[in-house]
Amino acid sequence: MIYLLRHGETVWNVDRRLQGQQDSPLTLRGIAQVRAVTALLGELIADPADFAVVASPLARTWQTASIVCEGLGLAPGAIRFDDRLKEHDFGDWEGLLWAEVERDFPELWAAREADKWNFSVPGGESYAKVAARVGAWLEEHRDGPNLIVVSHGLAGRVLRGLYAGLTQQEVPGLFEPHGSVYRLAGGVVQEFEVEAVRSESAAALTRP
Repeated sequence: MIYLLRHGETVWNVDRRLQGQQDSPLTLRGIAQVRAVTALLGELIADPADFAVVASPLARTWQTASIVCEGLGLAPGAIRFDDRLKEHDFGDWEGLLWAEVERDFPELWAAREADKWNFSVPGGESYAKVAARVGAWLEEHRDGPNLIVVSHGLAGRVLRGLYAGLTQQEVPGLFEPHGSVYRLAGGVVQEFEVEAVRSESAAALTRP
């Protein structure tokens, strides 16, 4: 069984700035989201000691995983990191606002909109490349021990899509809000929401 989380809201999420494999700190709201998600996990999991914690090594996922461990009574030092769970590499676009990308790279933006799965951001990755590394991780852990996994928006979307057997066209349309927990078990993905910490503008903070 896998419980999949996205890191809490960050400063760049609020700014609508592409983070990719760069980082910005969790906001106060982001920290509250993680604590609320941790409380939900405490209700869903009978004994947290039965679960290992695995995370992307980026700072925002490390911070999120540490808060989760603290809330569940697990040792933060036991967190395992895996590069394959990192966020999509947005290459030359990292650090830019989404609005700036649409304005300054209209032809590339249109090409990505036309084929999100195969389009590679200049100097970065495509959905397909993310799927290759995330998929390799999933194949190793699909039937393995119980895990709490802390990843990212796009990478988490791909992981859920692969687990559920969705098509290349369906995966980019998945929503990946902060303040949600996904349980991957028996070939089924089930979402649990923490409504109290989800922003009314959550959809605007996530771009596929």
